[in-house]
Amino acid sequence: MSVWSRTVLVSVLLAGVPLSAAAAQGSAERAFAPGQRAWMDLSAGEYTIRAGRDDRIFVRWESEDPDAGTLRVAIEARGADATIVSRGPSNHFRVTIELPARTNLTLRLSAGDLTILGITGDKDLHSWAGNITVDVARPDDYRSVSASVTAGQITARPFDVFKGGLFRSFSWKGPGTYTLKVSLTAGDLMIR
Repeated sequence: MSVWSRTVLVSVLLAGVPLSAAAAQGSAERAFAPGQRAWMDLSAGEYTIRAGRDDRIFVRWESEDPDAGTLRVAIEARGADATIVSRGPSNHFRVTIELPARTNLTLRLSAGDLTILGITGDKDLHSWAGNITVDVARPDDYRSVSASVTAGQITARPFDVFKGGLFRSFSWKGPGTYTLKVSLTAGDLMIR
């Protein structure tokens, strides 16, 4: 059963509202404690995921495209897990997602730019096309890091990795407790 067919605790749907040249925007939030897992299935767009308050998930989105169509964001929280799903236009769609700083994150992005700032915890990230930037405050917080790009570039300064071209990857082991796994089909991956 999909997140759209289940009872959604918080669901925002901008349907039937004609979009003008002005930006279409909205927001949603849900209570969420630190140290839990957030699973995200995100449509093409520009996403910034960053540390926010330690007691909630807050999502804000906007589109400046007058032909953007329907924008939808759904948040569901159950027990120690939360699911965030976005469906929107492929152009000019920007989303900011704030999570507790200590959150385990599993994310699938169809395409676009993704930036993750100030989030500690396990991270499993995949995108088909675009650019991914991941902030790792302390490399020694990680037990294992693995990253791959089918076509593009990997720049991971904290791990002394700089690779470009086809089928590039690296793995690293450290003394910490978290794991970082990133895969990108086409684009540039930066770990900083």
